[in-house]
Amino acid sequence: MTAGCDRSQLEQIAEEFHRLGYLRVEQALTAEQIERFNAAVDRHWKDFPDDWISLSDSFCEGTNILPHTADFDEVIENRKTLDVLQAILGEDITFEEFAIMLRNPTANLNEIKGWHRDLVREYDRRHEIDAVSIMFYLTDVSSTDHCFCIVPESHNRLLDMNPKDVPADAGIDLIGPAGTAVIFHARAIHNARLKQNSTQRRTLQAYYSSRLDQRTNEWTQIPPRLYQKRDPSLPPHFYSKWQVTNILDGVGKRPADIASDVPLSEVIREVQRRAKLKMRAGG
Repeated sequence: MTAGCDRSQLEQIAEEFHRLGYLRVEQALTAEQIERFNAAVDRHWKDFPDDWISLSDSFCEGTNILPHTADFDEVIENRKTLDVLQAILGEDITFEEFAIMLRNPTANLNEIKGWHRDLVREYDRRHEIDAVSIMFYLTDVSSTDHCFCIVPESHNRLLDMNPKDVPADAGIDLIGPAGTAVIFHARAIHNARLKQNSTQRRTLQAYYSSRLDQRTNEWTQIPPRLYQKRDPSLPPHFYSKWQVTNILDGVGKRPADIASDVPLSEVIREVQRRAKLKMRAGG
């Protein structure tokens, strides 16, 4: 779909999302925005190295970005895609989390975490997953680049599908030029498909859910400039979770057995390690 729709189109788009579990939005970002956001990523990498976590040979993630910069507020509030997200989640939509994802060239094509659902890795708890994610491409993603892939309808009709039973070559590759956005249900089974000759893939990723749900993540702090904002064009409860401490028990929560003085980077690495073990054990 192309960004910019009227109400009836948005309703049809939401129906398609609820059926498939994902949408691809073309031209969600302008060329000027792509250039500016890429510069902001470079700047943040240089100025705030402690915000970055290396999770594998090729995968780096920038976490808790928002307290240090307002450069990406525009992404979270992007009107072209927020209208679609609001059609999907309704008036109770709230912002949950934000991160920068870098997937670098690698010869180790077997390092991926495997097919999974977000937020909660245990298969028996899949019904608890109720959030929607959006991923903005800051670089071109061609057929030869690392790409996001997804199993359609695995959030709903195929909900009983176990990620460990999904063949490696299954799913649909979602490729597209810089400026493309992919919206997907966190309950849908997905993966990163690595390619031998890939260039660096850069994405900005945000999650949204209902204000009535637990918060999905405690790594993203929502700063005062956002939760104190009075913007009538935004949904009424958009930043209402800035002080919510009731976190969904999953990969976005600090385990109770990890001391509070352990740095965030080490906590996230340990949470990811435990999640991989759970997936290998079949949930």
